[in-house]
Amino acid sequence: MATIKAARPVIGSDLKQQAFEEQARRLGLAPRDPWIGGYVDYEWDHLRLVLDAMPLRLDGMAVLEFGCNVGASAILMSHLGAKVSATDISPRWIALARLNAARYGIDDIDFLHVADSCRLPYADAQFGLVACNSVLEYVDALQLSPVQRELDRVLAPGGMMLLSGTSNRLWPREAHSGRWLVNYLPARLDRLFGRELQRGLWPSTARHGFGPHYDNLDTADPDNFFARSRQAMGVASHRLKTLLWLARMLDVGPGLLAQNISCLLQKRQPENG
Repeated sequence: MATIKAARPVIGSDLKQQAFEEQARRLGLAPRDPWIGGYVDYEWDHLRLVLDAMPLRLDGMAVLEFGCNVGASAILMSHLGAKVSATDISPRWIALARLNAARYGIDDIDFLHVADSCRLPYADAQFGLVACNSVLEYVDALQLSPVQRELDRVLAPGGMMLLSGTSNRLWPREAHSGRWLVNYLPARLDRLFGRELQRGLWPSTARHGFGPHYDNLDTADPDNFFARSRQAMGVASHRLKTLLWLARMLDVGPGLLAQNISCLLQKRQPENG
């Protein structure tokens, strides 16, 4: 993709900022939390660099953000020219995401509350890009496979499935909760703790759960988008080189080995198409 030349999104209305903050407080959230009110800035400094390095053009592309949370990724991609639809299972998050977009002056995102993620209200092959940012690890284990098949249904052949920020269950410390070794505990032990423990996603599920008809464009080549985007983020050179070396030895994409899974899967064209 050509270098993104858009300017950083900025908040343009004090009244809309106030509305966002009031709704966040009603939900028991701190509006100044970097993962609430500052999430768009975070995505500008991180996800934008990934998108900039990837082999795709967002301008005019039909994009679905699955599990949009406060809408930060959807806001960024809309700001960069994509035609964005965004879903979440929580109507409260959708309401907050709409207010979040409004304070940045963005009014063309189709935010939609979808209670059943296994039945998305979209046509087959409707989107050129489906983005899953820090969401699949929160999907119930029994629903994960049907959800992945449904996301595959709405993605057009030749389209891209982008996974980012997804906690990796290979790692001894779970990325979101910060708890050690919980990734290695079977779910049946949750009853001993009296609650469901947060775990990451297995890389094999990220890579193969959408079906066998996907190619992983995330490679260990130092000129590939993974390495270039991490360099732009300021990842230490020795850490990046070690990760790329390990990925080459295991013949996997380096993003599948990172603490937060990152991969870009391209859906193959049907053989008769």
